[in-house]
Amino acid sequence: MRNKFLGIDYGDQRVGLALAEGSGPALPFKVLKNTKRLIEDIKDIIKQEDINNIVVGLPHSFSGQENERLIITKNFIKDLQKVLDINVATVDEQLTSKLYEKMGVVKDIDKHAATAILDTYLIKNDF
Repeated sequence: MRNKFLGIDYGDQRVGLALAEGSGPALPFKVLKNTKRLIEDIKDIIKQEDINNIVVGLPHSFSGQENERLIITKNFIKDLQKVLDINVATVDEQLTSKLYEKMGVVKDIDKHAATAILDTYLIKNDF
């Protein structure tokens, strides 16, 4: 079975998603609203797209200290792991959204940030 990845940029209001097969490249997929149905929506996408790996961006602070955003994202990952029987990996996502803002991307920036997260993971792990 070929590896199929879902990259996630988790935010308070919006959650960006990207997809990749094999070694990539990752492609922007969609933006979901962060509602009570978020995990169910993600489960549906996993089933529809035949995903077998998830990569979530962790928003580390520059100082290396745990911040509120990092704790919230880690809790989201724990919630995902409770209901999914899929590997959930993480990658540092510092400045992914800022990178796309500097490139002039303003629409659906969250799915582009998810693309950067997923590409970073694929490159670091030699997929």
